[in-house]
Amino acid sequence: MNEIQKDYHIEEDEIDLLALFGVLFRYKLLIIIITLVSALGAVGFSVLSLVLPPERSPLPNKYRPEALILVQGQQQGDLSSMISSSGLGALASMAGVSVDGSGYGELAVILLKSKSILDTIAEEFNLVERYKIKKYIKAETRSIILENSSFDYDAKTNTITISYEDYDPVLATAVVNRIVELLDKRVSSICGNRSLTLKKLLEVKLDGVSAEMSGLEARIQDFQQEHGVLSIEELATEQITMLARLRSQLILKEVEIKTYSDFSRIEDPVIKRLKSERDNLLKLIREVESGFSSYEKIMPAQKDLPELALEFIHLKRDLFVQEKIYEILIQQYELTKLSIEGEEPIFQVLELAEVPDKKSGPSRSLICIVTVFLAFFFSIIAVFILNAIKNIKNDPDKIKRIKGIS
Repeated sequence: MNEIQKDYHIEEDEIDLLALFGVLFRYKLLIIIITLVSALGAVGFSVLSLVLPPERSPLPNKYRPEALILVQGQQQGDLSSMISSSGLGALASMAGVSVDGSGYGELAVILLKSKSILDTIAEEFNLVERYKIKKYIKAETRSIILENSSFDYDAKTNTITISYEDYDPVLATAVVNRIVELLDKRVSSICGNRSLTLKKLLEVKLDGVSAEMSGLEARIQDFQQEHGVLSIEELATEQITMLARLRSQLILKEVEIKTYSDFSRIEDPVIKRLKSERDNLLKLIREVESGFSSYEKIMPAQKDLPELALEFIHLKRDLFVQEKIYEILIQQYELTKLSIEGEEPIFQVLELAEVPDKKSGPSRSLICIVTVFLAFFFSIIAVFILNAIKNIKNDPDKIKRIKGIS
């Protein structure tokens, strides 16, 4: 019994397979016509796309020039600090880029897709008018540029390949080379050539310290000219010596007057002369102590010496501090200049884009082959659908079931 059923099924399958081939053979002309028309249509479309000008062609030739950039390696800490200080840390995190030292390559890819670079390219090459963008101008322009661009970073070789596709090879080449320039400027402004920035800051600070030193030196010089000494210590020593000499003379004069008074009369001319000389010594001592003579100021008053000494010490101290600051800054400045001279650029352009003479696409032969294959496939499906409809129309029972009639 089982063998009979098995033979029945095999025979039924063979009949169904033969029926399928029969349907295909019956509609072979339709299959051939659909496939042939599709093939001719694909060929005609390809020829038309070649004949029409590129700006009007529905399928123009596209060209993709490429530029190759070498990214210099760097240490972890430097990249992290640079990205953080430049405000790109959050942007890098959102883009899935680690800031723990993976290098400038991934940061460069982020910058290549930044709005500033895309908008600059759109403006300089008038891409809004070229691509006939009517609304959502900025968003659509950026989207088209990114769609036509390719930024591939190879971590193994530390290289970035930048390319742009367009039907105008000259324009595409200019866009790629301009993107390379903008990238180099952008990275340099963010995290490159920090030594140059430090050098400029040091120059400004050195100018300020130098001006401060000049001001202090001028004040010290005025102080010395005003008091006629090189230092307040010399002035105090000189004044003390003078007062000591005058006071010793006064004491001697008093002794002389007292000694002479014991042996002479009050109206003695000698005593008058001695007293007059004593009075002159007292007057001179008071003038030295006050710093003024009968006509002009001869030196600082003795009571003003501590204040003047303190002022002079402060001036000398401030000048000393500024000199030390200047010494440290000038050392740092010279080291920074050496660092700049030995600093390597972040990017080295290995190859600039050149105008390609071979298209990058489209492959019209592949389009024709795929079109013929799809047309043949869908024509077979259409044949089976037509055959099924015909069978239903010729079978009253199936028509009743479709109409819901039992």
